[in-house]
Amino acid sequence: MALSLLIRSSSRLPQVLINSSRITGASFTPILAKQINLNNVRPISVSPIRQSATGNHVAMWQAEKALSLGLLGLIPASFLVSTQATDYLVSLALVVHFHWGMESIVTDYVRECLFGKFVPKAAHAALLLFSAATLAGLFMMAYNDQGLTKTIKKIWAIQPAK
Repeated sequence: MALSLLIRSSSRLPQVLINSSRITGASFTPILAKQINLNNVRPISVSPIRQSATGNHVAMWQAEKALSLGLLGLIPASFLVSTQATDYLVSLALVVHFHWGMESIVTDYVRECLFGKFVPKAAHAALLLFSAATLAGLFMMAYNDQGLTKTIKKIWAIQPAK
């Protein structure tokens, strides 16, 4: 019964609203959607927007993780078998690992918006120079001297003065 009363009275609802606006003095304006200027609507794109400065960094991240995992086996193996080839391999892997880590730090913290255009480029150039000099020094030690792993073994074998 209550439902039938609601249904019957709902048909008169627009008329009641119009009459109530006459009583209150407010003007009745129908609620319609505003006209939208289609020139101001931004286009919708379903393709992803690249937010990074350059390229896809997933492959680089995977290479960094593979190198880190490889170092876990390479370093102990180079101490077990101390040859010139393992010294070259360990030297190269350590310098590349160091370079990639420092490059991430330089990219993240020496930004163009903070330091201008010159300082980030100079920091990257200095990092390249330092990495190349380190690699050259380690290769020279492996070629001309006893090598990286034998040098570290000798440092570990030093006895304190009595």
